[in-house]
Amino acid sequence: MPPTQRSYVFIAVCILLTLYFIFAAAVQYNDPDPVHWMLLYLTSALGCVLAALGKDRAGLLYALVGMAAIEMAMTGEGFITWLRVGNENLITAKMTAEKPYIELGREFLGAAISLAVALWQLRRLRQRRGV
Repeated sequence: MPPTQRSYVFIAVCILLTLYFIFAAAVQYNDPDPVHWMLLYLTSALGCVLAALGKDRAGLLYALVGMAAIEMAMTGEGFITWLRVGNENLITAKMTAEKPYIELGREFLGAAISLAVALWQLRRLRQRRGV
């Protein structure tokens, strides 16, 4: 679809999300389990690039939904623990061995952002196709 038929605001949002996901992947290098997080974020970035270009791929987005859901299931307990007992700001709090829920909560939110973006793009793709 040519840019005149796509919203320039949508394209700008996709570019900003692409940059966010590339940054999120880059900061995973020192994480104890970087590979699957980098893969999630780089796949999210790819989904955003394709959406901006009007070349969305439903299969990629469904895979991304599955990847994000798995990550959220793996880190959900830590996020729930933070909701129950955490009184720190999840973004700025220092991670410690005594409070593993801080890292898990951050990971949960990162996966939730990927999931939300993928679902948004799938909904938009389905609307565009008239499904």
